[in-house]
Amino acid sequence: MAQHQYYCEECGKYLFDSEKEGGAAGAEAHRLGFVYKMPFLFGIMGCHFFCSKDCWNKWLNSHTTEQQRAEGNSTAKKVRERLEADKPKLIEGLQRI
Repeated sequence: MAQHQYYCEECGKYLFDSEKEGGAAGAEAHRLGFVYKMPFLFGIMGCHFFCSKDCWNKWLNSHTTEQQRAEGNSTAKKVRERLEADKPKLIEGLQRI
């Protein structure tokens, strides 16, 4: 397999090497303490890697408009609320199994 090098997309800092790509590389980044994002709620496609939350926030602010961030944050809030509301049903279903 090909080896991939991952760098912070904001500051350019080297993060890690991996044979993995996409979500698998994202899971590895997370395990290593880095930030992995798929910001589709903000209208940005693809997998993005950052060394810290600060770099993620700077990158997001420079790659989106205030309206995109407001809409993305609103959608994310609705999804979190829906997941929270559905937890009892999920737990009940798992207990039946």
